[in-house]
Amino acid sequence: MVWDETRAKRFGAALRARREEKGLSQEALAFRAGVTKNQVQLIEAGRSSGRVEAAGPSNPRLSTLTGLADVLGLQPSELLELADL
Repeated sequence: MVWDETRAKRFGAALRARREEKGLSQEALAFRAGVTKNQVQLIEAGRSSGRVEAAGPSNPRLSTLTGLADVLGLQPSELLELADL
């Protein structure tokens, strides 16, 4: 599987939906997962950078994925499944 903009956006949408289901703000999710709010914002937007002209698809590290999934009560594989990945 090639990680591209479409997949990054699908993952971001799934992350956002699950975060909202749990009633968490981006800031609360980030704090509990040990990442920055900016990282959560970029992942949810499917971008790797805040600079639109320099942005490629987000590609979170495994440790970031694991931390986010844990806070959301999921295994990393379940979070990916929510995005049909």
